[in-house]
Amino acid sequence: MIEIKFNSSLAKLSAITLTTIALLGVADRAHAFNVSGTSSGSWEMPVAQDRSGYEWLSNENSGTDNRLTWGIGAPGSFSNYVQYDGVNFNSGLNSLFNLGNLSYRNGSTYSNTTFASDSGKRDADIPLNIAMSLVSPSPITLSFNFLFNILTTPNVTGDPVLDGDRLRFSMAGSTSQTLNYGGIDYTLQLLGFSSDGGNTVFSEFNSPEGTTATASLYGKITGVERPAEPVPEPITLMGSALGLLGLRLASGRRSKNTKVRSQA
Repeated sequence: MIEIKFNSSLAKLSAITLTTIALLGVADRAHAFNVSGTSSGSWEMPVAQDRSGYEWLSNENSGTDNRLTWGIGAPGSFSNYVQYDGVNFNSGLNSLFNLGNLSYRNGSTYSNTTFASDSGKRDADIPLNIAMSLVSPSPITLSFNFLFNILTTPNVTGDPVLDGDRLRFSMAGSTSQTLNYGGIDYTLQLLGFSSDGGNTVFSEFNSPEGTTATASLYGKITGVERPAEPVPEPITLMGSALGLLGLRLASGRRSKNTKVRSQA
């Protein structure tokens, strides 16, 4: 607690200096904010009207429900799957970092009717739960929920890339989640997919027909200081205290006068 006992230019200057130092301390904390830990992810079943795609979840690479498989492979092909594998991360504020690695196997399948088509029909969003188990700035696990969508294409061109399916952010979902730490709101924002270590980031992840493609999911954390609650100035507090004291003294005088008149 800082007590200013006299109202002088020096006291005013000290108060301004202390306030400035405090604000700079908050800014330094935000700038120095660093997160490190391990990520993991788990898919949920698509929200779909048609269940003829035969989707199922499985655990791969020590994950939990981190692979979503669907479709019935045509002769000579295989079913589809998308898999999320967590990574170790260490990132500062406003820095691009890898949240996890994705594998997408794209086969020629039957009964693949639960996802979007290139005609614009969108039947299903796929929920992905991303957990960040932090060791810094404090040991805690943070969970974020995002929606993805798969765009399926008909295999009509003979070009594996043009006939490829694409994983993308859901058009109806948010790519940002916010948490508060130490009075600062930190937002985790998904930015896109990259296959070259984050040098180029795309909004869609293309898996060519008949292949298993890989990419990493990239995001960043931003921080915004929450507005502090207004604190009454010392003079205002003193005025309030004197006002309450005056009311109490006046009440005491009224009680005394009433007692004297009653005795008379």
